[in-house]
Amino acid sequence: MNICMPDGAKQIIDLLRAGGHEAYVVGGCVRDALLFREPNDWDICTSAEPWEVIRIIEQDSADQGDQGTVKKVIPTGIKHGTVTVVIYRQESGEREADNEIYEVTTIRVDGEYTDHRRPDEVVFVKSIKEDLARRDFTINAMAYSDEEGLIDPFGGGDDLEKKIIRCVGVPEKRFEEDALRILRCIRFASQLDFVIDEKTAEAMRAKADLLDGIAAERIRTEFDKLLCGMGAYTVLKEHRDIIAQFIPEAAAMFDLDQENPFHLYDVWMHTVHAVDNIPPDPVLRLAAFFHDIGKPPCKVVFDGWGHFYGHEKKGAEMTDSIMHRLRYDNDTRNTVVRLIDKHGIVFNPNGKQAGRLLHRLGEKDLRMLIELERADVSAQHPDHVDERLTNIGAFERKVDERIAENDVFSMKDLAIDGRDIMALGVGQGKEIGRIKNALLELVIDGEIENDRQALLDKASDVIAISHQYSADEE
Repeated sequence: MNICMPDGAKQIIDLLRAGGHEAYVVGGCVRDALLFREPNDWDICTSAEPWEVIRIIEQDSADQGDQGTVKKVIPTGIKHGTVTVVIYRQESGEREADNEIYEVTTIRVDGEYTDHRRPDEVVFVKSIKEDLARRDFTINAMAYSDEEGLIDPFGGGDDLEKKIIRCVGVPEKRFEEDALRILRCIRFASQLDFVIDEKTAEAMRAKADLLDGIAAERIRTEFDKLLCGMGAYTVLKEHRDIIAQFIPEAAAMFDLDQENPFHLYDVWMHTVHAVDNIPPDPVLRLAAFFHDIGKPPCKVVFDGWGHFYGHEKKGAEMTDSIMHRLRYDNDTRNTVVRLIDKHGIVFNPNGKQAGRLLHRLGEKDLRMLIELERADVSAQHPDHVDERLTNIGAFERKVDERIAENDVFSMKDLAIDGRDIMALGVGQGKEIGRIKNALLELVIDGEIENDRQALLDKASDVIAISHQYSADEE
């Protein structure tokens, strides 16, 4: 099988081979190309040592001068044999903004992994098969060159056809070397919708506690990719113990009977179905994953029915803590927490509620809340789903109508401002904001028009009532 690699990768490989060295594209790009997926990166490995790669690339760039392409070599990881080659494409004497970037790594074997993350040292070797033997999974342990074709000593091609994730060599050793491979394993299973080989899965579970030493940022990145994968349902269902290793709060959801006729599944499987029901956007998938994490501590049973009073607030608090621990950025964390806090709202197909929620949440967050509610309801008992989904659809249409009508959703859209209210005898301060908010609610509810005179008249009434109330209190 031939792999069509980018011109830049082919140029680098041709230069290294012309210099008497072996060179191949390797790893994930080979895997993706065989799956007819567009690789994110094209990595190259070579028998040339880093200083030789630098010499060959820089000499070629010097020989070409102003003709063709300009290549720059950056010693990004000399200790581990890696340099980065940047190819600047030239047209009409000007460099293009979108450069091509390739990592070129010397063929190597790894030393000891005392920190369960990176090798203490590497040893450069000449055999590509030795290099492939140190890699994590068979589907990532393949190399290719036009001259030699596909090099696949561990059956990665067969595993691609069978849709299997399997470690190279002894699985326990692979995970002991680099514990992040445990998360990479379930992430690949999710992204590719593959199953995990049983021996690999057993080793993964046995070594799960090694994840405690992995940086939160790395865990977060893998978790996001896992949640958005097309096989997320299966991974969350079958490998929940791995999830609980870095989100221990999730374990309380496992097998927790909701004891409620509106629910068919326990809390964990309801969550898994909700994740599967929502579009694969990171914020939406995170909101679906965490939306019921507050249920276990809130569960009470009355007359044989399970109730979860206040689980939205509790879940929002727990999610805020978990996402802070996993080092999510503030915007993502705040949005997810806000969606979970509000996900108990029952939508009514009327314009008043649509207007109020547009005002309070904004269109973007309200659209996401609708998606979360739809996913949540769809993961409940089928006997009670249709009517509630119809209600959500009707509410969404009301939101569309309010937006199309360009209704007022914020104080800045009111036909009067703070100075107008001050002219009615109100001093500066919170009272102005209170009056404007009351007027806005009336406009949103359709009680009065967003008309300057109508708002001034209503503001006068509100002020008079407020003054009368204060006098009565005295």
